[in-house]
Amino acid sequence: MPPMCGFAGEFIFQDSPAELDVVRAMADRLAHRGPDEQGEWLSPEKHCALAFRRLAVIDPPGSHQPMTDADGRLAVAFNGEIYNFRALRDELAADGAELRTAGDTEVLLHLYRRHGPGMLDKLQGMFAFAIYDSQQRSLLLARDRLGQKPLWYAFGIDRVIFASEAKALLAHPDVHGDLRRISVTSYLTIGYIPAPETIWSDILKLPPAHWLAVTERPTRPRRYWHCQDVSIPSDPAQQIEMVRERLRSSVRARMVSDVPLGALLSGGLDSAIIVALMSEAAGEAGGVKTFTAGFADDAYDERPIARKLALHCKTDHTELLVEPDPAGALDRIVEMYDEPFADSSALPMHLICQAARRHVTVALAGDGGDEVFGGYDRYRALMLAGRMRPLRYALTRLAATLARPFAKRGERSRLTRFLRFADALPLPAAMQYFRYRSLFDADDLQFLLADEFAESLDLHEPTRWFCELYESGDAPDEVVRAQRSDLATYLPDDLLVKADIASMANGLELRAPMLDPDVVQLGLSLPLEAKLSATRGKVLLRAAVADLLPREIVDQPKRGFGVPLARWLRGELREQMKVTLLDGSLEETGVFRGEAIEGLVNDHLTGKRDYAHRLWALMVLARWLTRNRP
Repeated sequence: MPPMCGFAGEFIFQDSPAELDVVRAMADRLAHRGPDEQGEWLSPEKHCALAFRRLAVIDPPGSHQPMTDADGRLAVAFNGEIYNFRALRDELAADGAELRTAGDTEVLLHLYRRHGPGMLDKLQGMFAFAIYDSQQRSLLLARDRLGQKPLWYAFGIDRVIFASEAKALLAHPDVHGDLRRISVTSYLTIGYIPAPETIWSDILKLPPAHWLAVTERPTRPRRYWHCQDVSIPSDPAQQIEMVRERLRSSVRARMVSDVPLGALLSGGLDSAIIVALMSEAAGEAGGVKTFTAGFADDAYDERPIARKLALHCKTDHTELLVEPDPAGALDRIVEMYDEPFADSSALPMHLICQAARRHVTVALAGDGGDEVFGGYDRYRALMLAGRMRPLRYALTRLAATLARPFAKRGERSRLTRFLRFADALPLPAAMQYFRYRSLFDADDLQFLLADEFAESLDLHEPTRWFCELYESGDAPDEVVRAQRSDLATYLPDDLLVKADIASMANGLELRAPMLDPDVVQLGLSLPLEAKLSATRGKVLLRAAVADLLPREIVDQPKRGFGVPLARWLRGELREQMKVTLLDGSLEETGVFRGEAIEGLVNDHLTGKRDYAHRLWALMVLARWLTRNRP
């Protein structure tokens, strides 16, 4: 298999030559993604240049990149893993292909020669790659089905420029860092900027499950995969067996490695399932390495329950006491994530990857379990709202009115969540879901943004985009609509960005068995009662692993993964928040109203409201704007 890595390149589709020195400088900004090796390539006719940084995982002595085929016609730069590469190698060899290496990078070249973009239908894995055909003078860019590996690009007058991270694109002299204003409102609305848009006016992200072919002019990406319904037996026992076998197969496929491999073990159900299945696959050999990050704050410390699971599965377990530096976290996050990124769990994710990398090079994780099998409370809220009869609706709204004066201000309190649920009930399902997912709505933005900045924008556009995405396509129920919405944007644009950046910043490869497309399609196709009950999510998934895990892990409620942000902003981060948001430099950017920001800060500090996640999002954006001011 290939390395986890980073690559950069340019293809000039007119008469100018590509510049290897420029592409090499772009790749230098990706050294953290590939500390083991570097490579570069210039096409024979000098119209395409590729540069590569490698983290060697499988076939370390071979599979050097960029890789060319035997006659030098094709070249590939590839970031990812193809899990079915051995079957594809056998198929290619039977067709007469002569394979020179032991990995899967070369498989891409042979598949492209035979199938062109149709090769993507054959690949099972996580990937982003660029293949250049010097004979046809054409470039193919492609990204995996769920968006586990990133790919950014920009069109110039005579070229396309591409890279694994935006920071590499910004090293190219033809790529400019001009602010895309509407992306600021997208970020403030949902906490990230959804593909294909970016924070910059001339940079785009290739969306998941898309390919882009460039020959003589700029072109549009094309989608090659949609999540399909699969046939589900009516017998619950057969459903359980299907889920278990698909997960078992997916875990085993992702345990192939020529370097030390382990698992990130949180206190949650999904990572516990992955570890249990890894231990089952290892059998008598045992030795599965597991890593758990814990905080001194008991409310966020997952070590005790993870320790019980590790003992149950007999893993080689390492507990990591994470002592974050809240004051240094802001700059570190802004530096790592090229765009503004509001997910505060990026910090613990970075720290656990950093700690795990001291022991292993590859780690399996439970990403995707909530989206695929129905784990979020917001899914359950949609189901309950859809089933609510008029009398219960009236009683729920009345109870919310009576309880509101007594609500705790913390976002995690049960009463706060109940009030959020009751307030959303009168809305259409798409707007209900938007309420559960958004940071600021259009009315908030009108108050928050400076008049001149806001007047140039349609502040309702992010809301419309969200609701149109939610309502697109047919679905048997609102929960499936919500799952598809999350798989289309929240998963690839937030959770998987967080996983990729945090792991690659530390030279660690993460693999997510629950994001195997077959597992995803199975999970979404399950009947509603197999996903949710009135009191919990992942109903069938819990049943499928009941005999593999301790009951207390199977039965535990959904746990969040994060940091004590609200407390930090009233304590360790109080002064930094005030300096970042209230010293006048943010207002000087022309984006925000100073009095609006001051009101949010004061309400949080006095305990009147819990605005922790809104304020963190504003702090990240403020620091980003300051660092990237023209």
